Amino acid sequence: MLQIPDPVITAHLFPKLLENLLELLWELSDEDWNKPTACQGWSVKDVALHLLGGEIGNLSSRRDDHSISLASKSWDELVTSINDWNHAWLAAARRISNPLLIDLLELTGSQMSQYFEYLDPGSIGRPVSWVGPDPAAVWLDLARECTERWHHQQYIGDSIDKPGLKECQYFAPVLANFAHALPRAQRHEVRVANTVATLMIVGESGGQ
Repeated sequence: MLQIPDPVITAHLFPKLLENLLELLWELSDEDWNKPTACQGWSVKDVALHLLGGEIGNLSSRRDDHSISLASKSWDELVTSINDWNHAWLAAARRISNPLLIDLLELTGSQMSQYFEYLDPGSIGRPVSWVGPDPAAVWLDLARECTERWHHQQYIGDSIDKPGLKECQYFAPVLANFAHALPRAQRHEVRVANTVATLMIVGESGGQ
């Protein structure tokens, strides 16, 4: 019998991720803010600004129903639109001082966390592009947002040699969420009918 993966519930993690991010940023030296990250061409500050832009965009579009459509006809066009959007945001936002950036992240992050707690995880929400084109369950949409914050915070931590959020409470939901991308990612692979692929991840945060 095919085992359907359990929902990955993450709404309770957003306040904890925000708290960790703010603590991390307040510890940064002037040199740390300018260090390069795994995002090519982006410094630690650029990644933090990207997170702020994401929170502003999410609050505006999700909570306040105010958005500007990223018109695209294909995946490549969507990627190009997002990259252009990010470039324009960073070009404008780099004038924000480091202390003000942290204050703004605390403000927007706390409001975003409160909004996510308000949502019904079992209802249908936005599509999650790497799972499929159809509207997805809210829990999957939020899990996508959780992984977005998690891996960008990893970029910052890695750049300044700080330990990442590898505790099971954070890492296990990230891994479980990414597993939901496998069916779409593997949809063009040749496979024998009625076969089932099993993903097994070892370690405390892993599973089947």
